[in-house]
Amino acid sequence: MRIINIMKHKLYLSLIAINSIHAISCLKRPGGNLSILLITSTLMGMLLFVSLFDIFSLCIAREHTKNASDAIALAVAQNLLFFDDDEILMITDEISKKNSCETESVKFDYDEITVTTLKKVKFLFIGKILKEGGIIFSTSKVKVAYPWDERFNNCDFFIFEF
Repeated sequence: MRIINIMKHKLYLSLIAINSIHAISCLKRPGGNLSILLITSTLMGMLLFVSLFDIFSLCIAREHTKNASDAIALAVAQNLLFFDDDEILMITDEISKKNSCETESVKFDYDEITVTTLKKVKFLFIGKILKEGGIIFSTSKVKVAYPWDERFNNCDFFIFEF
């Protein structure tokens, strides 16, 4: 019996030695490079997925600022006939609050109106790199056409010549 136990033990040890030699040969094969490539591509995919949220937040902020600047420019153009500056500023504040933006500048002249709005964007991933965040600007320009303009022929024009 003792010989059988010793033989089993020797046989068992020889199986461990064979398995360790097989493990070393598995480590030497170049097939393990695929796992490093898979981990790298998975991390890159995760970074791309997280940065998509930042890109979409930029697009949404751009849409909000563009809508606000267009609406403000058109509202100011309609109200420009009354020449009431206080009401124009009240309209710009109201429309910019509805679109969750801020009005950077409103320049109005007799013939055209230029409105610039801005919005601060909070990023998920890029915000870790850029501490200040981002600001999106949008500018709209409107040409004003009055009803007494020569193009519409609504008024009689007289040319006096001597």
